[in-house]
Amino acid sequence: MQLKTILRYTFFFICFIVCRQVTQAQNQPVGKYQIKGIIADSLDKKPVEFVTVNLLDVSTTKSAGATYTNDKGFFELGLNKKGDYKLELILVGYHPKTISVTIDDQAPVINIPLIVLTSNVQQLADVVVVGTRQLVEQKSGMLVYHAERDVTNLGGTAADVLRKTPVLKVDADGNVSMRGSSNLKILINGKYSGQMARSPADALNMIPADMIKSVEVITSPSSRYDAEGAAGVINIITKKGTDSLNGALEIVASNWEQAFNPRLAFSKGKWNVNFFAHAHRLQQKRETNLLRSSFTDNGEPYQLQQQAFMNNVMPHGMSEISVDYQADSSTLISLSATGWLGNWPSDRRQNNTTLQSGAVVQQFEQQTITNNAANQGYFLSLGYSKKFRRVGQELFVIALYEDNLKDDFDYDTWHRNTEGVILYREQNNNHMRSKESTLQIDYTHPISKDGKNQLEIGAKAILRDVSSDYTTLASADNQPSVLVPVSSRTNVFDYGQDIFAGYVQTKFNLPNKWFLQVGVRLEETLIEGRFKTQFQPFKNNFRNFVPSATLTKTLNEANSFNLRYTQRISRPSIIDLNPNIDARDSRNLESGNPDLRPEASHQVELSHTLSTEAGFFFNTSLYGKQTNNSIENIIQVNSEGVSLSTKQNLASNHQYGVNLSTSFSLTKGIVLESNARLGYMDFKSQALNIERKGWGGGINVNTTFKLRNNYTLQAFGDYDSQAVTLQGHETDWFYYSFALKKEWPKSKITAGLSTVNPFSNTMSRSRVIVASGFTSDNVTRYYNRAVKLTLVWKFGGQGKQVNRKSASNDDLKSSSER
Repeated sequence: MQLKTILRYTFFFICFIVCRQVTQAQNQPVGKYQIKGIIADSLDKKPVEFVTVNLLDVSTTKSAGATYTNDKGFFELGLNKKGDYKLELILVGYHPKTISVTIDDQAPVINIPLIVLTSNVQQLADVVVVGTRQLVEQKSGMLVYHAERDVTNLGGTAADVLRKTPVLKVDADGNVSMRGSSNLKILINGKYSGQMARSPADALNMIPADMIKSVEVITSPSSRYDAEGAAGVINIITKKGTDSLNGALEIVASNWEQAFNPRLAFSKGKWNVNFFAHAHRLQQKRETNLLRSSFTDNGEPYQLQQQAFMNNVMPHGMSEISVDYQADSSTLISLSATGWLGNWPSDRRQNNTTLQSGAVVQQFEQQTITNNAANQGYFLSLGYSKKFRRVGQELFVIALYEDNLKDDFDYDTWHRNTEGVILYREQNNNHMRSKESTLQIDYTHPISKDGKNQLEIGAKAILRDVSSDYTTLASADNQPSVLVPVSSRTNVFDYGQDIFAGYVQTKFNLPNKWFLQVGVRLEETLIEGRFKTQFQPFKNNFRNFVPSATLTKTLNEANSFNLRYTQRISRPSIIDLNPNIDARDSRNLESGNPDLRPEASHQVELSHTLSTEAGFFFNTSLYGKQTNNSIENIIQVNSEGVSLSTKQNLASNHQYGVNLSTSFSLTKGIVLESNARLGYMDFKSQALNIERKGWGGGINVNTTFKLRNNYTLQAFGDYDSQAVTLQGHETDWFYYSFALKKEWPKSKITAGLSTVNPFSNTMSRSRVIVASGFTSDNVTRYYNRAVKLTLVWKFGGQGKQVNRKSASNDDLKSSSER
């Protein structure tokens, strides 16, 4: 029997075991004795659901069982031992309540007709209570940035929000990294989209900042998460409304972009519908200057000088509709559909000058490159979650399907001399389509009567199929205007990747405020690649055993320590594997590598969190990470001065560092938030004879001033120091912005005026490479001075978050460049 078949049977066997456990749990006997009751609000006498009902045995002071109320406020507990008990009733927003009951043979069933809970919200005459809500919060296993509480995110995109998020770094191109590595997974409501695998920067531009509720930064993911994502996981939570009708209309206009973002939420009875859309016209303008020195075969110095100018307009948009059906207080069915389309061209004009010894010009040419990068697709999600009678017992099932209908990347490049005569022309048309199906089952089972200690098990299957049909046409000999097919660069690449996974994880709340979480995940990956011509088909099957552990000590309400260990892997994407050569720039080629293997990393992290009721937050995190067989972008230059960039497994790296995050009020109305990072990178490659190490870091400061008459002023600055890379380094970078916001609460209208880099027309950053046989310095100037006006009109209620779960296909190493 084939391994793939065995794994599929194993996956369905795990699913059967989970369903069998759930069935047994639903049909378990309620016990010889029973306690029943109804809980209501003390003021309006309406039923209160999700009240935790904990039954304590007075003789042992231990829990004898636990449950929670349904949507009618009803609860029922069964037990097999008579005696004296206490009912503990707990729900956030209400004062706790304790009720004594006695069970004996004369009263085997205790029926409490009505129990009222009193709200702990006090109304005091002539007293104004001002609460401070933290922008950053430490939760179990993650840092949470509450973007909706940051009033200065108005008019931006998800990239602007992530720029302010702890631990993260966003570069000038919008690419996100964590602790020096871009190998991380970005999820939207726990779900991973192929848009993120294609280009995270482009995908983040499709999400308006006003749609984002919070950002979860998971530096050491547990076994419940996919093993992919060596640097960590980012989960962007979007807003969902549940009022009868609410929504917003946002209009953004600036010298570089224009956007329209409508949002609508509607609720009636058990149904909840959410819709949002995003239409965005983005313009990017930049210049690059490359100076590369190398040597010819006979040892003569050779130099390439390039000046390129790019000014592209990238129209794109997306929309999503989600429907939730709350069958009862414990059952939620969710359906969502997302569609997107856009074009991300990278047209450029470029001058290429080659010089040899004595600075003698050997060749000069003008190059024009036009590019079409059309992309469109859709994503479907169907989820089912069920809470059972026992506290902490839950089942979650989700099915996902994604179809990237079109992911084209076509270019046409013309080479001319100073007189405009055509020297060479080339066309490359790459039409790619990908399909992905996912089925995931998670089950949580309480292993203590109060539900605080839990066992989690789950299974997951991801089936991917990708096809890349690429054709290259180039100038015929002595006829530069005539294009003929290039058979060596024309092919059809079909790629399949199936992943079957299962995990087991336990959570223990130990005495003296200790918490322990231990888990292990097993993933089997089946990869198969086929080419129509030239290349041989390949298969690559591998198994990963991924452990994780977390130990937490809570000193008091304000202080806690966390020690975490996790192992992570990174699988290459099809873009990194596809051998199609991108020769838009004939002097700087890019190609995928079909022989690329996954990388593995081990990480240990120790953190301390101080969080006070006054709103002061301070998080310190020390970490160390070792990555073996790491996937690195390697640039090599041949004797003709042409470079080839490919991803290869030719290095390892060690990282050590510290992250600091804080948020607090300086005075009334002034809030300061800051994130700092300092890390040491140590790259080694025996194959390339490279060892490079050095320190790098950065700091950002976000200061908010709340003024009179509903005005808010904000100043933000982000500095990144020089960063070490395997073959060189990147120079430092500084980004800053100012914003002013005005609110009209009665009409629910908000206006914002912001500016980026107001004191200079451009910002620059250099990428320096010092490698065997060549050196290069590539300077990019970004035209990013901007003035932006944003208008938002909100209608209806404020909305509340629907508590839904979702799957997270965070298992592919994304490629930030094409």
